[in-house]
Amino acid sequence: MTDTTSTPLITGPVQQYIEALLRQSLADEQARTERIEELEKAGHRIVGGGQTGRQEDGQATWDITDWRTGETILEGVGDYDAYGAAGQRLDPDGMWFHIDRVDGREPPLVDPEGVPASLANALQDWLGGLYTPDEDVAAVVGWSVEEVARHREED
Repeated sequence: MTDTTSTPLITGPVQQYIEALLRQSLADEQARTERIEELEKAGHRIVGGGQTGRQEDGQATWDITDWRTGETILEGVGDYDAYGAAGQRLDPDGMWFHIDRVDGREPPLVDPEGVPASLANALQDWLGGLYTPDEDVAAVVGWSVEEVARHREED
């Protein structure tokens, strides 16, 4: 099956809004990747993790992982303070950056010009949904599946 563009199922403001959301998603991901590269060049380690669940006694379990490799650096049980203390103990010089805080800013909003706010919200949910196939988005906007996938791709 060839991956080609087709006539969009929807045209006008709705199509333009979805296209703008796709373009913004790609720009946001590119900016995030550049920021991660800058941080790593400056000697920072990008980490992930956080609360992973609750034990029967009600205590929270958590982990700290290396974002690049997925390696578990430390696992523990306790509250947010215990998690923070473990992170500080392992990173006394403050060189670790949690992946959730890499951006440090809110992405710019895409103006839903000509699209009612409630529909714009529904379109954002639909586009960001894990179960929304790239093929469906491609059919709606008339792009190739590959192009849609490239714009929706996230690390």
